[in-house]
Amino acid sequence: MVEQWEILDNNGNPTGEIVEKYDQKVFDMGLYHLGSDVWIINNENKILIQKRSEQKRLEPNVWAMTGGSVILGEESKETIVREAKEELDIDINPNELKFMTRFKTGNVWIDTYILKHDYDISKMKFQEDEVSDAKWATWEEINTLVKRGEFIKHRWEFVNKFLKDELEETK
Repeated sequence: MVEQWEILDNNGNPTGEIVEKYDQKVFDMGLYHLGSDVWIINNENKILIQKRSEQKRLEPNVWAMTGGSVILGEESKETIVREAKEELDIDINPNELKFMTRFKTGNVWIDTYILKHDYDISKMKFQEDEVSDAKWATWEEINTLVKRGEFIKHRWEFVNKFLKDELEETK
């Protein structure tokens, strides 16, 4: 079955229109769909990042947080649970997700969450067409990746202050 997106307006509200995932009209007509990201923080105050596969349609071979597009019938928390399982083979309890912010970038409204959890990267199984690597990184390391153009675009600038504050709270 083809995955579908619900179209959102400029304010992030559903329009009632449904399209197939990656329908070119979303990009051509300046429409929006919903995405969801999670920034996973371990007990050492490091953030789990994953390297996007060279096979990715958009922004291959760059580092990113875990996330993806919300498909029709899902809530953004459900997307996080699904994407984490598909891409990294990790289980996330949606009740442990803490909402951070919602922002608009490009043609996507992004619901962004924080999760405090330790995962063993050596036990992860990467979905090869999505993820090629994963690691725990400090806020400063991610900031450097962003400055070098090695991190997914249009995410860090919306969340880095929230993340820095979250990391400071747990020190």
